[in-house]
Order: sequence, then C-alpha cells, then structure tokens
Amino acid sequence: MNAFYQAALHIAERKLFRDSEPTKLASPRLGTGGKFVDIFLWDTAFSTFWARYHADRFPVAESLDNFYHCQTPEGFISRQICPNGISKWAADSTIGFAPPLLAWAELELEPYVPGRLAKVFEPLLRQHRFNLEHFRRPDGLFFSDCWGCGMDNLPRWDSRSEVVCAGGIPFTRHAITAPGEAGDALFEWMNSQSEMPFFWNRQLGWCDTSCQMAFNALNLAEIARRLGRTPEERELRAQHRQIADTVNALCFNEKTGFYSDFLNGHPLARRTICGFWPLLAEVATPERAAKLVAALCDPAGFGRSCGIPTLPADDPDYRPESGYARGPAWAHTNYMVLAGLRKYGETKLARTLAERFYRAAEAIWQTTGTIWENYSPDQCDRPPEHSGRDFCGWSALIPITFYREFLC
Repeated sequence: MNAFYQAALHIAERKLFRDSEPTKLASPRLGTGGKFVDIFLWDTAFSTFWARYHADRFPVAESLDNFYHCQTPEGFISRQICPNGISKWAADSTIGFAPPLLAWAELELEPYVPGRLAKVFEPLLRQHRFNLEHFRRPDGLFFSDCWGCGMDNLPRWDSRSEVVCAGGIPFTRHAITAPGEAGDALFEWMNSQSEMPFFWNRQLGWCDTSCQMAFNALNLAEIARRLGRTPEERELRAQHRQIADTVNALCFNEKTGFYSDFLNGHPLARRTICGFWPLLAEVATPERAAKLVAALCDPAGFGRSCGIPTLPADDPDYRPESGYARGPAWAHTNYMVLAGLRKYGETKLARTLAERFYRAAEAIWQTTGTIWENYSPDQCDRPPEHSGRDFCGWSALIPITFYREFLC
C-alpha cells in the first residue's frame, strides 16, 4: 500500500459523515466527498467500488442499506435522501430518478460482505420495475434529467435551439419536497440555471440512462441466477436484450461512429462520456465497440494525456479547467469506461488509460496534499477551477481501485 493509497484512506475516514444526533440514516456512513449531509445514490454506489476493499474499516454495507430503508412501497429509491429519511425530490418527478447502480454495487460488494444478495434482491427488483414504469418512453428508450443523470451541466444537444423543443415534463415547485422558503429559494435558483435546463428530460432518449437500465437488468439477472430465481432471471435477461436492441437501433450515429442521445427521430451528433456506457452495459456490438475504442485513442478527442474527459477536446464547449461536467476528467466516469473496456477484452488499453489518470492525480496530490473532485485531462500541475478538495468520495477510486484493478 503506497503513500497515495494511504492518503485516500485517511481522507475518506475524515470524510465519513457522523450525525451529531440520531437520524433515520445509518451513521457513520460514506460521504459524497463534498459537504452534503444528504446521501446520494450515484456517489454512494461509486464509493462502494473502493470501500469494499476495506469493508472492515468503512460502513459500506450500512451506507447502501440506507437506500433500501428509505424506499417507498411502490419501489421508488430517490437519488438524494435527507437525514430525516425523506427524499429531496418527489417520486413522480424526473429529478428524483437516480442511475440504477445499486445492483452493480451489491455484486461487487458480495465477495467482501457475503450473504447480502438474498436480502437486497427484492428491493432492487421493485426499484427496477418502478423505473421501467415511470421513466420509459414509448420508443423503448429511457429518460432522466440533468441532475438525475449525475452529469449536471453536461451539454447533450447539438444546438441551443433543440433545448427548447417540446415534449419535456415541466419542472415545477412540486418536484422539490423541501417545504417553505428553503424549497422556494431552491426552485427559483434552479430555474435561473441556463446551463442546466430542468425541463430537458422526456423529449430526449438518453443513451446513458437507457444503457444503465440495460445494465441493471443484467446485474439483477446475475443476482437472480445466484439465488436460483429462474423466472426472474429469464425476464431480466430478455429485458436486457430488448433495451440493447433499442439502443443500437436508435442511439448509434453512423456518421460520428458513436452512441449519442436520440431526439426528433435521429441520434444526435454530439459526443460525450455518456456514449461509453454501451460498453459496460454489454450493449455495443463488437464493430461499434471498436469505434468507441478508436475514440478513446484519438488525442484530438477523448484520448487526452491525463484522463478521459466528459467532452472530447474537439467539442466547442470543451472547458477542461472550468467546465465542471464540460471537459474535466472524473474518477467515476473513467472507472465506468475502464470497466466497460475489460468486458470487451481491451485490458491493455484499460491499463494504459488507468495509468495516465492515476499518475496525473498522484502528481497533483504530491503538490497539493489532497485528492480532488475532478481533474484536468490536459495537465497535472494544479486542480481545475471548479473542483472540491478532500474528495474521497468517488475520487478514492483512483489511488485505491485503479491501483488494485489495473496497475498492480
């Protein structure tokens, strides 16, 4: 265990959230890396992939259990839950939807905390069925929103005129469960954010969300297989095939050679990090996977020297130092790409990309003494402008999981 690895563990221990008084959430629990007292499904799931290696030191199972304890009878699991156990967002709003990654997290945790799969299968299946019912479009693709997808201000449209196209679910005050002035102020602030249009949801067939639902079906099918739940396994594998076929029919842009979101009868041309989810979800055909590999090797696009960016360098909105989700490299999305490459036998490339990001983050740790929320894909002299410090959190993936899975 080297010094970078040890530093991540020490920071993560300091970042454990400990409630000063009893709440409905388990305490201590894994933190997001930031200053939030709420829990986030996206953050907690990705934190599982490093914390599982130290399950005797970190409350990883208890952190996941928080989401099941707060699940509604209908199956809804919020992407953000307050310490009182109440969702920050209404169950019938798009902003409450979370990428369904808990089944993946549970499968990865099982070797370190055995015996959980039988306990969590039913709540996971209820969540999956809730998402199928509430977030699927008539064409078979799924939708989310700019926060629900976890990518915040990432631009997904080809032109600004597309952002105002009809068909989205209006963002209303009802979506925020916080009462009184606090909820009113949040609603007003969210409406003022031009980079994050909160009505941009159902009119778009989201490539990443659709692949995440396919991936969730695949992971649930594996849990069902291990539990001897043959009817559910068949149902879930059939769902995976159906969603995969839909993504391949609607979301692959032949001109760009890339998976993109689907709007107004055609796949968009804009390429983002979201287009690599078909690898992890085992959706991409071998021929199309090869094109994604080529995109990762192109230094003018995603093949940057210090990590895989959220937008390729040839995108007009590429902002590697100030863009937040408009260019910087993030530990969790890089891990998604690396895990997807392994599924297609691209282990050598996965190691190369992991080492680039690892060495860059290590260099910044050596000069700043900490681990950051996101990194510039172009330099390792300093952190980007909009990047939180002590982010362990998902950024502990780099010194721990990248090191253990790709560099040892």
